[in-house]
Amino acid sequence: MEIRTVDLSEQALKGIGLLLTPAQRVKPEPGAETSYFDTVDDLGLGSPCSSGVVQCRPRPKILHKMERHLHSREALVALEGEAIACLAPPQEGSAAGLEGIVAVRVKPGQAFILEKGAWHGSPFPVGRKPARLLVIFHSGTGRTDLEFRDLPQDVAVRA
Repeated sequence: MEIRTVDLSEQALKGIGLLLTPAQRVKPEPGAETSYFDTVDDLGLGSPCSSGVVQCRPRPKILHKMERHLHSREALVALEGEAIACLAPPQEGSAAGLEGIVAVRVKPGQAFILEKGAWHGSPFPVGRKPARLLVIFHSGTGRTDLEFRDLPQDVAVRA
């Protein structure tokens, strides 16, 4: 199986999560030092939250397994280097695998949040340098709300 990478967008995340960074940047009004606008009213991460940084090493872009958190949303913010995130909508899956897997290109400064139960793989860096992403979720998610699923067939990801 093979999937092609698409740019991170609201459409690419439909049924999987929410885009936290708008496609268009808002410029400050003349004379104003800054501008602000809400992107999401409630991140739904629960309290307390924890954060961590995942560093993804360059490797062949072959997806073997995915993970999910049934009780927690997960926010990801690209810090350094472009990355490809493989995602799928919340589902139980079957012997045939997971349906609706998409590969999205995430650029530094872009952020998104995954719905509870959305599947995701370890991001692939674009290029030869590692990529770093900030991860934010309900405290303890990595210890108590983590399910892995081996895919019945490897998925080749094309940039």
